[in-house]
Amino acid sequence: MGGTPDAFKGPRYEEAVIWTEQSSDPTKDLRLHLTQDKGLVILVDGVVRSVGETRYAAWQTEVDDRDVDTPPGSPATGYRVIVGGSPTDDFVGHEGEISQWNGTSWVFSTPRHGMVVYVTDEDDLYKQTSSSSPWVWAKIAGTGINEDQHRTLRQLIHFIDDGPAEGFASGAHRETTGTVFPTSIIWYESSSKLKKILERTIVWSGVVPSSDQWEMYDTDGTTVLATATDSFTYTSGIFEVNRTRTIVIH
Repeated sequence: MGGTPDAFKGPRYEEAVIWTEQSSDPTKDLRLHLTQDKGLVILVDGVVRSVGETRYAAWQTEVDDRDVDTPPGSPATGYRVIVGGSPTDDFVGHEGEISQWNGTSWVFSTPRHGMVVYVTDEDDLYKQTSSSSPWVWAKIAGTGINEDQHRTLRQLIHFIDDGPAEGFASGAHRETTGTVFPTSIIWYESSSKLKKILERTIVWSGVVPSSDQWEMYDTDGTTVLATATDSFTYTSGIFEVNRTRTIVIH
């Protein structure tokens, strides 16, 4: 296993960084933390991605992609993938194994139960949950969000409060459908209305909204990155007593 050990951190938390590696992408910092209660915390770029018992951890060198059925035609030396469930050509018979191109041929590694690997193109961690073939890799549910997702939610909150702020150029354009009871409010990058920034959709039940939804768009103006939806409960017909907000990161 690569990487270098790090010093103990804290007396306050009595936590040790037991392994750290600078990945092939210099912006990615991969770390394993051993906590006081012998739990294992896996971080990517400082974000907690997994918490579990140390006995299940067997960290592997990152892979570039997963569920790859057909070997790429001209891979770079060192290119690593997790073979998919319907392999072809050189991958036949290696379902779920880790395959690495050494410059002339593919080298396969048989998984072990508990292996953990970081998949770079998804920015996610996967754990081997099988003890024998067929090998199953399951995404590890993290307790945090990555930097891009955090920025998207922060921008979404700005719009819910008032409108475009951090991260947006001046000149944003807003259009509203409806008058006293608006049903749609859309922010565009400009008055040309070629790219959406955010779209708000309101569903009314008489004079009160039954749902209020905000969709945050990517820079292409069409891909939705995050959605926040409020649902309402009223008393005496018109007095709001509570609301539930559901946030989905796409």
